Amino acid sequence: MSSINHTEALLNAIKKAGTKLEKELNESIQKSINKEEIFKDMLTRSEVTAAAMKKLQQAIETLSVPLNFPTKTDVANAAKLTVQAEEKMDLIDEKVIALTQSFDELKRSLNGTDSNGILKVLSDLKETLDQDLESSSSSESAEY
Repeated sequence: MSSINHTEALLNAIKKAGTKLEKELNESIQKSINKEEIFKDMLTRSEVTAAAMKKLQQAIETLSVPLNFPTKTDVANAAKLTVQAEEKMDLIDEKVIALTQSFDELKRSLNGTDSNGILKVLSDLKETLDQDLESSSSSESAEY
């Protein structure tokens, strides 16, 4: 039995020593973290890193021209142009659908009318569509 008590006492002593050591290490870490110099040093290093990254980005932009590879800015611009093209295609789709519907309505309403009348109505419809497309493309061009 004395060996069991001896082992328990030894384990308790190790536990107390470990707890004390852990507490001292935590306090030491907290003291070193709370020093103002560390924060100033970190700020200086981050500013230096940001400046280096900016210079690196400028160098990449410069090298991209003769080496003919796209930069992050080029990809962003291409994505923006793609979105603009998709928006214009959607507008054209809407106009074509409207034109098709108008043409179908025209055919139904002019069933049996002379061909000159149909040509005149179609010509007017085409002019209206051309004006709509021209005004929408000029307003979009003004945005960019």
